[in-house]
Amino acid sequence: MWKYRCKSHLISLIVAFAVGVGLSVIVFSSGIDISSDIFSSSLSSLPGADTQAIDQVLKYLQNNMWILYMGDGLLISGIINVIYIGQYLTVRFNISPWIVMCIIFFLPEYMIYIGTILVIPAFIVCIYGMLSLRSSISKERREFNFSSDDELVRMYEIHHKLDESYKELAKSCRKNVRKLTSIYALGIVALFVILFVVNNIMLLAVLLMFYLFAFNLVLRYRAVSLLPITKLLYEDCNPEACASAIIYYSTNRKGHTRLTQHTLLAQCLIYLNDPELAQDVLISYPRKDAASSLQYWSLMSYIDYMLKDEEALNRCKEEAQSVRLNYGRAGVMIQSEEMASIENKIHLMDGDFNTCKKYYLQGLQRARFAFQQVDSCYYIALISFVEEDYKLARMYFEKVIEIGNRMYFVEKAKSYLEKIDAINPEASNDVIEY
Repeated sequence: MWKYRCKSHLISLIVAFAVGVGLSVIVFSSGIDISSDIFSSSLSSLPGADTQAIDQVLKYLQNNMWILYMGDGLLISGIINVIYIGQYLTVRFNISPWIVMCIIFFLPEYMIYIGTILVIPAFIVCIYGMLSLRSSISKERREFNFSSDDELVRMYEIHHKLDESYKELAKSCRKNVRKLTSIYALGIVALFVILFVVNNIMLLAVLLMFYLFAFNLVLRYRAVSLLPITKLLYEDCNPEACASAIIYYSTNRKGHTRLTQHTLLAQCLIYLNDPELAQDVLISYPRKDAASSLQYWSLMSYIDYMLKDEEALNRCKEEAQSVRLNYGRAGVMIQSEEMASIENKIHLMDGDFNTCKKYYLQGLQRARFAFQQVDSCYYIALISFVEEDYKLARMYFEKVIEIGNRMYFVEKAKSYLEKIDAINPEASNDVIEY
């Protein structure tokens, strides 16, 4: 999981160092410098510190400005580094994020020192993680006979239609996302400026917490900007349209594709009855945290069920059980729902239809989106058909046809209705209200 964070961690360290050095060069002439002030106060706090020796050290630093520039760069990188390390620790050891934030708030100087000292080791570890992850993804892609996202799109076009009518929608969403990304970047630049202007450590800690809240808010609005694409599957039950919009959203002006929204695209492919391609899409899905890992294994369980791979399905259950969400009761509920979904696929594989039918009936009552209703209705109808309850099967198959739109369940439902008419013509004459 940590390897998926290495790229953003490394880029953040490099950018923070460059900005720190650049701002240090600009503002040093005005007499504002963070690293020298902190270094001076740190030396003065040492037991038995010699004032004359400290003055000599500071004088040497002033005659070698590049050391101060590098120090400011490392200092800013250290602040960013300690934030990333805190995020990793919360995920790895199931620690509440609030505990880490409190430690940073009450012990800011020590946290900055630790982050600065660990900048070089973090840099090395991030490079190793990036190279290792790229190697493993390339190896897995070669096993499935493709090497890039462009090839995935080509494979998609062989099996499905790429609808150009959703190209403008994708462009509009991408434009809004870019605006919010620019705001996010400007906020980071503003934060760096504040770090150079404000010398009070406690005030810096307060401002840092405020910026973390503001950044999370911007990221939330960024996610909302993608809702028009998500709606195509969740509410309109049109996986082909949703997949087309995702592909156009992920394609640049030169025609090269770098897929995003992997889980949504995988869902579209599942409901287009293309589990193999859905599996290929998830190879490069970045599992950066516990929530993304849980979603990955939940989708893989659906894919493995469609591929009738019982061994892989059991592995999905084991991996999902090992995930820990730091969301309190909400996290427990989310994980229990995902585990119930995976276990239901195992019951389907084992032929335990009574248990599965109860699960889908409950799921139909809880369903918040149309595509979830279609999913539940289809499997209720399918189980009823196997149990030779043709009246109930007809009712739910007709419901699938009514709201299923372009989901592959619709064609399946139509074929099963034809079978019901052939097996039990009397069932078609019954009027059933639902």
